[in-house]
Amino acid sequence: MIGDGDRPGPAPATRVADPVRLERVAQAFPVVDQIFSEFRRRVHAPGVAYGVVVDGGLAHAAGDGMADLEAARPAAPTTIFRIASMTKSVTAACCLALRDEGRLGLDDPVAAHVPEAAGIGLPTRDSAPLTVRQLLTMSAGFVTDDPWGDRQLAVAADDFGSFLQGGVPFNRPPGITYEYSNMGYALLGRVVSRVAGQPFSAVATEAVLRPLGMRDSHFAVDEVPPDRRARGYRFEDGAWAEEAPLGDGAFGPMGGLWTTIEDFARYVAFHLDAWPPRDAPETGPIRRSSAREMQQGQRLCPPGSEAAAAVPTAYGFGLLASLHPRDGRHVAHSGGLPGFGSRVLWLPDHGLGVIGFANVTYAPVHEPVAAAVDALVGTGALPPRPEPVSGVLLAAQAWVRGLYERWDDAEANRLAAENLFADRSAARRRDEMAALRAAHGAVVELGAPVAHGALRGGWRMACERGAITVTVSLAPTTPPTVQLLTLAPATS
Repeated sequence: MIGDGDRPGPAPATRVADPVRLERVAQAFPVVDQIFSEFRRRVHAPGVAYGVVVDGGLAHAAGDGMADLEAARPAAPTTIFRIASMTKSVTAACCLALRDEGRLGLDDPVAAHVPEAAGIGLPTRDSAPLTVRQLLTMSAGFVTDDPWGDRQLAVAADDFGSFLQGGVPFNRPPGITYEYSNMGYALLGRVVSRVAGQPFSAVATEAVLRPLGMRDSHFAVDEVPPDRRARGYRFEDGAWAEEAPLGDGAFGPMGGLWTTIEDFARYVAFHLDAWPPRDAPETGPIRRSSAREMQQGQRLCPPGSEAAAAVPTAYGFGLLASLHPRDGRHVAHSGGLPGFGSRVLWLPDHGLGVIGFANVTYAPVHEPVAAAVDALVGTGALPPRPEPVSGVLLAAQAWVRGLYERWDDAEANRLAAENLFADRSAARRRDEMAALRAAHGAVVELGAPVAHGALRGGWRMACERGAITVTVSLAPTTPPTVQLLTLAPATS
C-alpha cells in the first residue's frame, strides 16, 4: 500500500537457497572479476561496482578502481552510484502499485490525471488519446530524446507543467510503434505524483524502495552521504574531469535514482522471486503477477532501434524483455548520464541476475554484464528452474502407467477426453501399448514429469528392457482429461 514504507523489509539479500548450486557457480566469480576489471581499464572508468544475484540473494559483489579520485576512495558494493535509466522500472513499479490498489488504470488517458497534458495536442485528427500504458511501453509517439532528456533531470515541477501546456511535438501518433522517451517517463512520474498526492520521490521511496529494504537508495543528491557517493567523471584528452551531479527534479522518474549494488540486488531478487507463479502469500511491494507483467514484452523494438538486439526484444514496463536461444527469458535495462553508466540483466528461468555500475559518462556497462552472464551460465550450475508439476499431471502419469502395465477399458475411458479414442481407437491404442509392454517389459522407474504448464508435460519410463518417453496434453475440461497421448521407445 502506498505510504506503507515503514513496514519491515525483507532479510538482507545475502543468502542463496542451494549451497551446492552456489559452490558450482562460484567457480566463475574470478572470471567475472576479471571481466569488470578489464572493462574499467578499457573504457577509462575511474571505478566500477558489480554484483551477481543467484536465486534470492547477492552471491558475489565487488568493486574495482575508485569511486572518488580526489579522495582516493575505492569503489565498492556499498558505494552509491546514480543508475540513470535503470530508474525507469522503479517508476513503472510505482504505477503498478497504484494500479494494484485500484487508484490508476493503465489505459487511463494521461490527461485524466495530469490536466496540463491536455495541452500537448495530438499529431493527427484520428490519433487515440495518450494513455498511461503507452508511456510505460515507450509507444507514446514522442521522439527519442537521448541525450536532451538527460540534462532535464533538475527541471522544476512547475516549469515542466508549463512546458506540457505549451504543447509537445510528436514524432509519430501514439500507440503506433516503439520509440524511447525520457520525457514520457517524466510524465509518468507526474501521473504517479498526482494520483498518490505526494512527490514522486516520496511515492517511490515508500511504495518500492523501503519495503524492499533499500535504505541506501535516494533521489536527491543531498540525501546521499558524501563519503559514500561515487563521483561521476568524463574522460577527455587523456584525463578525467568531474561531472557536476544533476539535481533531482521533474525528470527524476526517468533516471534520477542513486543506489548501491547491495540495495539494487534486493530489487532484482524481488523480480526473480516473481517466478514461478504460485499460491504462496504475497510479500513484495507489488503483486508477483504485476512484477511478471513488468517483465513481459509489450511493444516490439524494431530492427535498428538502439534497444533491439540480435534476439527478439520488446519493451515491457520500464524493462526490456527478450528471448535468448540459450537462456530463454532475458530482462534488462541500461542507464547512462553525464558521469555514469549502468546495466542490469536477469534470467527469470535460471534465477540469475548481474548488475554493473561505472562512474564515467555513458559507460557501456551492458558489455561486461553480458560477458559475466555468459561466464556464469557456462558453469552449468544454473539450469532452467523446472516448472511446478500439477496434481492433474501427476494423475495423468499414474493413469498412463496403469494402462501400460494392464489395459482396462473402464479405466481408459475414465480419463480419456472426448477426442482421444475418436482420433485413434481405444483398441488400436491398447494393442500399441501391449506391443511396447512386450518389447520393453514392466516399468522399473517412473521419471519425474517435466511440466510445460499445468496441463502439458512429458516423462520417461525406465523399463526392464529399455525406456519409453511419454507426452500428454490435457483438455480444458473439468476435471482435465487426456486429449493427446504418445508413447515411443526412448532414443537415448
